Amino acid sequence: MNNYLKSLTEYPFFFLRELLAPIEKNGDETLGLHIGEPKNPPPAEALDILNKHASLYSKYPTSKGEYFLRESYCNWLERRFTIKSIDPDKNVLPIAGSREGIFSFIQATIDTSKKNPTVIIPNPFYKIYEGAATMAGASTYYVNSLQENNFKPNFKDIPEKIWKDCQLLILCSPSNPTGYCIDKDEYLYLLNLAEKYDFLVCSDECYTDIYESSQAAPASLLECCDITQENSKAVVFHSLSKRSNLAGLRSGFVSANESVIKDFLLYRTYHGVTLSLPTQMASKWAWEDNVHVENNRKDYDKKYEVAISALQDIPKISRPSGGFYIWLKVPCDDRVFAKKLYEESNVIVLPGSYLAVENEKVNPGKGFIRIAIVHDVDIIEEALSAINQIYNKF
Repeated sequence: MNNYLKSLTEYPFFFLRELLAPIEKNGDETLGLHIGEPKNPPPAEALDILNKHASLYSKYPTSKGEYFLRESYCNWLERRFTIKSIDPDKNVLPIAGSREGIFSFIQATIDTSKKNPTVIIPNPFYKIYEGAATMAGASTYYVNSLQENNFKPNFKDIPEKIWKDCQLLILCSPSNPTGYCIDKDEYLYLLNLAEKYDFLVCSDECYTDIYESSQAAPASLLECCDITQENSKAVVFHSLSKRSNLAGLRSGFVSANESVIKDFLLYRTYHGVTLSLPTQMASKWAWEDNVHVENNRKDYDKKYEVAISALQDIPKISRPSGGFYIWLKVPCDDRVFAKKLYEESNVIVLPGSYLAVENEKVNPGKGFIRIAIVHDVDIIEEALSAINQIYNKF
């Protein structure tokens, strides 16, 4: 077996199961707020398209995807971010969700023939980034996202030696788990560094359409560069999982300059993860329709209103700039809090220390819990009221 497998750590939910396993339950229903899985129903139109074209499951799809699908990506990018001239044949490629796409992209990108290939990752982070870097044979350099800096990763403190070794900078905006959104000035700063030190900036923007309806939409890396230019350092991932409640469809896309897309397509031709033709047809509808996305966003407005109200005794609680989590500071060890919450209330949350690594003598997830605000408002009110009560016991 690949020796790099020995360097992989277990996934956060493995550690959560270990933490909660000793607690005996008598079949009581649990309220799981630990997984970032949308609970709103998928759009009926997308399901109808899948059923209507079910006979096409007999056909092999191509790695590049059909032109109508790639065109829908470009049209959405131009509408959503007011950017122009993205070429369906040169600048976009389908992926089976951002998780699969990012993992395989990191595998395809890292050049181990160069000395000390490095991937820079904000900390805390989506664990797929670390696992992909490990399996690609790269070193990882972590940038802490701390509360005292409003969870903004402090990229300006990264030593020049790290930038020189960097082959890939991973961003997630809105952030999982903190909800922090990168602004255009920060994107431009990082793109300038990418030009100077010759690395790619990989931006995971799967939560970009979940934000407060009355606020401005999060910025995109694509608004700060021109991916139709061959020297572009930007690579951006989008997905239908969160914006359209289609997590099980496993459908998204990557956008980048022509040479990056060409090389990644070659990798994916062998990799073999393609989107079925019914999936492509349903995905086209989802990228072209914005009504269901706006309705979804308004529904999250209601969820957060109930959630913030239920946490009434906890100071300085506010909705993050994007995404569907609350990254809550707790008054004790995050694992102790999660265990007591489950023990007394059957509510499951994810300890923040499982989403981060110790770096510069601190684990930036320690003392936090991640709460997924995805359920119906009644469940959210019940579960977060329980969190509020446990909080008051410490």
